[in-house]
Amino acid sequence: MSRRAQSGVRPTHWLGLIAILAVVLGGGYALMNRSIDPMTGLTDLSASEFMENATALSGNEYKVEGVIDDRLDNWRSTAGRLFSLKLSDSSDSTFVPVWVPPEYKGPNIQRQQRYIFKVHVLENGVLKVLGLIKA
Repeated sequence: MSRRAQSGVRPTHWLGLIAILAVVLGGGYALMNRSIDPMTGLTDLSASEFMENATALSGNEYKVEGVIDDRLDNWRSTAGRLFSLKLSDSSDSTFVPVWVPPEYKGPNIQRQQRYIFKVHVLENGVLKVLGLIKA
């Protein structure tokens, strides 16, 4: 009696191949389109340390999160903008000055909105904004 030849690729094999292909393509897409956090590697600014001696922190870069309270300046925006930032890491209301230089080309800053800032502490204790993300 002669043997019958196999019928080829079964439908379950096709489904398995399609599933594997979908996983590989989906993973590749996720790897290629992932976003990079610009705040990676920055130390969080401690409100208590900043309030004790802000000038001791000058020259360093930190990450700070808070809510914009109000604009503190009345000069033209060509000189930059100065905001009051309510820090979110403290239990009480701690406000710090945040200066946005005129050359900064990031998103608009609005009052009562939460932001995560990358800041550089200036010699006078003002936080200069280097980058921000709306939280």
